[in-house]
Amino acid sequence: MRAIRFHRLVQIFWLSPLFLFLFITNNIALTIDWILFPKFKKQVIKNPIFIASLPRTGTTNLFHSLTSINSLFSAMSLWEIIFAPSIIQKKIYRFLWFYSPFFLKKAVKNFDKIIFRKLNNLHRISFFKKEEDEMIMIWALASVYMSFFYPESYVMRDLFRFDMGDITEKRKHRIIKIYFRMVQRHLYALGEDANKQFLSKNPSMATRIETISIFFPDAKIIVIERDPCNVFPSIEVLQKLLFKIATDMPISKLEKMAIYKILEDFRLNLQLTLVKNKTLPFKVVHFNDLVNERELVLKALLKWMGCENIEIPSDDNTFHRTKALYKPLKENELIKTLRNPWPAWPNEAYINK
Repeated sequence: MRAIRFHRLVQIFWLSPLFLFLFITNNIALTIDWILFPKFKKQVIKNPIFIASLPRTGTTNLFHSLTSINSLFSAMSLWEIIFAPSIIQKKIYRFLWFYSPFFLKKAVKNFDKIIFRKLNNLHRISFFKKEEDEMIMIWALASVYMSFFYPESYVMRDLFRFDMGDITEKRKHRIIKIYFRMVQRHLYALGEDANKQFLSKNPSMATRIETISIFFPDAKIIVIERDPCNVFPSIEVLQKLLFKIATDMPISKLEKMAIYKILEDFRLNLQLTLVKNKTLPFKVVHFNDLVNERELVLKALLKWMGCENIEIPSDDNTFHRTKALYKPLKENELIKTLRNPWPAWPNEAYINK
């Protein structure tokens, strides 16, 4: 850290005990799963779908849209990611919520709106909404989200280059196997609905395609392509907000360039693994098509996934458009920022509406 500041000390004062409590209790509960529910390790994960785009490309819109379609897909909600990664916790929390009085449920939902009020301007989030399950790996100390506690530090920085030579094969396999078990737990805890198709949305998966293919060999990848002139400044705004977890100091120019480098690595690795190496089947969606022709895009994606004749909700409750709080880069500014030319997807990769 560049400096010890009052903001940092205050954040540590309340965040460290909370994190330590959750870390210990969640890992105890995960261990209990092996005793009470040993059959979960046989849970089949059939044809999972991974939305592995860069951040700020409309992934949350697509993610919430797909998980709202007749409950065809299953994904982790934020409450289970943070408070209930284990099967025993999921069952207990669902039981307590089911029998909770109305006034208590309303109070919890109001609290949920309050704590996520600022972040909702940039990213639609709630304990009750589906969220990036990358966060569940915090309980194994193997999530890129750990880096938000240490901005401008190289702690956890290697996780941003997962399949790009910065992590040993043994460690890569150990991390993805833990994630694989987390997905099995999620599906197993659903009971009768355990045969649903698992859906995941994590930008960090852009650097894990190769290892993902080993543990999820029948997976499919969805990528959303958006103009990097919009992506780069948009993620910078989001990072500023997330960095406030740890510090109230502005993002330095050096750290800004580090963020841009990570984004470029994400995109280059997608090109390498999906286009050049053909590691897993994939489709690309134009960001503008997702925004302007959402229903057609969803129908085309469902057809590609073998889920035809599925009714798509006509309401837009799942659609969220972030307010433009950034200034797009100019083309010459982008060129100066990039180390290599921005790659292009082959025409046949795009979803055919």
